[in-house]
Amino acid sequence: MNTAAMIATQQALIDKGAEYLGDLIAWSISAETRLSEVTLKRAAEQVNLDFSYLPESPNKLSAFKNARTKTQTQLSNHNLLIRQISNNGVLVYGFVLENKNEKDKKLRYYQLASYSFDKSNETTNWNREDWSQENESLIDMARNTFDKWYAWSQEITSKEIRAMLTEFVKKAGVPFRERGGTYFVARSYRLELTAFRELLPLIHRENNIRWMPIAGIGDMDIIARQSLEKEVQSMSSYLDELLDPEKVSETKGSTLKNQLKVYREVEDKTKMLSELLQFRSDALTDKLAKLRQRCLNVLDEIATSTTETPEEQPHETEHIISVPEETVETTAEVTEDNLFDLGF
Repeated sequence: MNTAAMIATQQALIDKGAEYLGDLIAWSISAETRLSEVTLKRAAEQVNLDFSYLPESPNKLSAFKNARTKTQTQLSNHNLLIRQISNNGVLVYGFVLENKNEKDKKLRYYQLASYSFDKSNETTNWNREDWSQENESLIDMARNTFDKWYAWSQEITSKEIRAMLTEFVKKAGVPFRERGGTYFVARSYRLELTAFRELLPLIHRENNIRWMPIAGIGDMDIIARQSLEKEVQSMSSYLDELLDPEKVSETKGSTLKNQLKVYREVEDKTKMLSELLQFRSDALTDKLAKLRQRCLNVLDEIATSTTETPEEQPHETEHIISVPEETVETTAEVTEDNLFDLGF
């Protein structure tokens, strides 16, 4: 059965009164996807997608450094060098013209301009130092080239868009097949899923999300619930590892933020799975309660420590605990015909 027929079958079952569980989704992102953060936010606002789902803002300092490298390469045939002058609170590059004196064959260097990046407020400042007509075209070309690469280096690419979608399905669903590439998204995230589906072609015409509603009846229902139950087992094992004193070092104050983040992520996913599977796992609930209590204990210890020992304590290296990674969609090529091939 091809994709269109499968979608029609599932939708017909739902229309006849079968329970709507959620959606199978798979996405296709063009490698040519590239846009500014402003353009992405404008598109997200148009489809009512919460900005919290968008990629983090580009690092402007890294973009400024990358623009220097790109510009230097592009203008190398013009005997123009870009030298770092300072890098304290402000990063400053000097644009230096290199000329050979025909009489003594020695090299002469003339600084034509400088470009600075203020790290405190992430602003840039161009300062032209040579105002001769002889070098005017070169100076203009240098600035325009640098500005072009600076803007280019801050653009959001297909890599960030894929990562954005992967983060969404980590929160909203589970992998549906072992080869990856297809995910089951809970019905409670249908609005967000609709927004993502409308967003992708706005930022590149070849981008898309295809989805298929899953009815709570028949073979698709069985396979969907099996995928969800696997996720419950995985989360239970993950909580066991977090709570095992032999596997995880004693929680320190420096790790409290990370512990709370893990707790909230696991709790949210447990609620989502519980809703879909209509179950209440006492085992998962107990483990979550223990993790929460450990966070509260650390808060008490910090409060006591602050009262009794105000002097500065040695810095503890933070022990990062991360939620298990789901399989990303790049592990299998998805075509129109095999889009929802289950892979089992």
